Amino acid sequence: MEKTQQIAIVGLTDAILLFNTVGVRAFQVKDAGEAERTISSLANRKCKLIFVTEDIYEAIPETIEKYQQLPYPILMVLPIDPEKKNIGMKKIKQNVENAIGIDLF
Repeated sequence: MEKTQQIAIVGLTDAILLFNTVGVRAFQVKDAGEAERTISSLANRKCKLIFVTEDIYEAIPETIEKYQQLPYPILMVLPIDPEKKNIGMKKIKQNVENAIGIDLF
């Protein structure tokens, strides 16, 4: 990861590779174990914001919870697949509500 790389995305699907075009480093992983190792490596390299896809969020909840207790990296669930259960949107809604105290959605 480059020194200036501050934002990354980790997911199972190749749809995340599109994020490379806007400067977000995409890491396509094969399984939950590889996702955990990738997130740990990104955190150790001081990445500030890591997006994870809903499938990764569901596969490694303990790892996600561990990093959500720390100020950095910020882990956000990104709703990529419209077939999923909307976990990403629910989490974004919850984070916004916690931050400003009201439900905007």
